Amino acid sequence: MSDRRRAVIFDLDNTLILEDASTQAAVRAAADLARDRAGVDPALVASAATRAAEQLWKAAPGYAYGEAFGIWWGEGLWGEFAGDDPGIASIRAYLPTFRERVWSDALDAVGVRDAALAAEMQRAYFSARTAKETIDPEAEPVLTDLGRDHRLGLLTNGAGDVQRAKLGRTPFARYFETIVVSVEAGIGKPDPRVFAFAAAGLGVAPADATMVGDSLVRDIAGAQRAGMRAVWIDRGLWHETSGAKPDAVVKRLSDLRAALDELERRPASPRASS
Repeated sequence: MSDRRRAVIFDLDNTLILEDASTQAAVRAAADLARDRAGVDPALVASAATRAAEQLWKAAPGYAYGEAFGIWWGEGLWGEFAGDDPGIASIRAYLPTFRERVWSDALDAVGVRDAALAAEMQRAYFSARTAKETIDPEAEPVLTDLGRDHRLGLLTNGAGDVQRAKLGRTPFARYFETIVVSVEAGIGKPDPRVFAFAAAGLGVAPADATMVGDSLVRDIAGAQRAGMRAVWIDRGLWHETSGAKPDAVVKRLSDLRAALDELERRPASPRASS
């Protein structure tokens, strides 16, 4: 189809970039440093760091705000969280304590108390995580293909500077006519208003847009409530309890063209009740 009124709006994390894989690799880099310096089992250190990060992040004063905008501990270990928004400022104020505790608790779990090593591990994580993004190798070919006959947008939860830094480490930004980051918009997925906002940025009605994302709750349910079609990319990462039923499911981005061709022959999803 060559109708440029059709639009596809992509999620970023674990859809185009492999956020979890990048985070896990950075945690392993820090754990490998602990192995080299202190002779400990890096797998145990990595597991302990992940547990500590999850627990400490939930104890953050800004945790509820972060959840509303899709901000998580993996970003808390490297992001700056710039800006004057009170929620972002609360997260930013917590970061020094959070980062120090994650790595010191990870070392404590294997019987090592070394503040200097914990600080070095924090730097190792930061360096590994910000060096590059792990991207789906099919992402750019799919964006190139779909860009021939669709308007393309990006709708991502998260803090503006953090998400734009990730995007800047990829070749993807040039494919999008609009880029919406939840904190910048003041509305987070799955609120249907942010999907409508993204569609408006492409100059299309929600009924003429399809959302592609990895979260049944944030991407699929939210898009359908806005009156969009929604394609779930199932990467086997989530155990979400959601009544959302995607309009289509793909395992690979390369299957998206065929799914869209079929969906665009049908009416858009009826709005789900709020």
